[in-house]
Amino acid sequence: MNAPGIPPMPMKPELYKELQAKREAEHRSAERDRQWAMVRSGVTCLVWAGLGLVCYAFAFHTTDAGMAEIYKWGAYVITYGGVSFTLLRAYRKGEKRGDW
Repeated sequence: MNAPGIPPMPMKPELYKELQAKREAEHRSAERDRQWAMVRSGVTCLVWAGLGLVCYAFAFHTTDAGMAEIYKWGAYVITYGGVSFTLLRAYRKGEKRGDW
């Protein structure tokens, strides 16, 4: 810390460029990690939706009305539960990484 009224010493240009390059590389790495996490979360949500649709298809192809209701509600639980869990997990990991 400088004494009051004394301007700070200027940084050497070589050191400044080195620090700038290092921070830029760290930023690119962090952005790449964030983007891949978002892509993985999106694909996982699509997988949960697909699994829910498969379960819902069983509701259409069964002849027992009771089993059709079970399949239908199972599809809702799989789809909404899986997507919600995935988004919550992505948010928590983003918080831990410092994305937002």
